[in-house]
Amino acid sequence: MRPALLLLLLVAVCPLPAAAQPKDPIGPFVADLRGIMVGLPTSAGWTPSLPADAVVPSRGFGLEGGVHAHFRKLGAATFGVGATYSWARGTTSALAESVPDVKTRATMLSPQLSFNFGHRLGWSYLSAGYGVVKVVSESAPIPGLPAVTVDSGWAGAINFGGGARWFISDRLGVGFDARWHKLSSRDATANTPAAMRTTMFRLAVGISVQ
Repeated sequence: MRPALLLLLLVAVCPLPAAAQPKDPIGPFVADLRGIMVGLPTSAGWTPSLPADAVVPSRGFGLEGGVHAHFRKLGAATFGVGATYSWARGTTSALAESVPDVKTRATMLSPQLSFNFGHRLGWSYLSAGYGVVKVVSESAPIPGLPAVTVDSGWAGAINFGGGARWFISDRLGVGFDARWHKLSSRDATANTPAAMRTTMFRLAVGISVQ
């Protein structure tokens, strides 16, 4: 099953366990604090040029925070706007002196428009937006090869995905978000190499407060 189809199915069924709860409308504001796992870029241009046996990190872990506002009912959905700020880091450690350690950091600012389905104590959502992503990848120095850093700078990126929140009290809940970030290709400059377009997948799980 394709990941996007699986996400749609999860979003469709997530509110069902809370169906017996009071059907109060979704609250006007919600804030999230989550741990995240991110698929990091590994292709040329996003990471330094390295010896053939070097390994670059393909996965990073970190944190994100977000705030969202819900303000207009559109049929069965409640329209909302918000944004998340995410940071993650991945590292690889070499087993030989001829191969460098590599560290990659990703920072993401992701504004979103959302359609939310459910009620105050449990709802799912689909959302999309346009934000910025910064990827910095560094290789440690080794004999005959100095340290190298590739910094993408802030690059525009489409983000889309969805998730759900369940509240165990009027204010405190738990939730998840699955999101894709589409990074555009980049031409070479005096400081950075050219890079092909790539996609980063982010999975976030944590707490929500409304």
